[in-house]
Amino acid sequence: TLYKMSMTQEKLSELYSIACLNAHTLLDELYESVHTPDGDPLISPDEVKSVRQKFLSKIRHELELIQSASDEASEMQ
Repeated sequence: TLYKMSMTQEKLSELYSIACLNAHTLLDELYESVHTPDGDPLISPDEVKSVRQKFLSKIRHELELIQSASDEASEMQ
């Protein structure tokens, strides 16, 4: 028989925290990325779209980690 270790609530919460902290860091980086090195905001819609798409993919990854952790914890109960 296979033995499954249950995920503790503390471990699940820690995984949520890590993913949220990573997403927050990405949002900070996004803010910096929609500005020039001199601090002026990007104006070109194409430039903004490119930056947005790059960060959207990374932030979605963190959200998927939250869902995966929840799915795993649910399966172990």
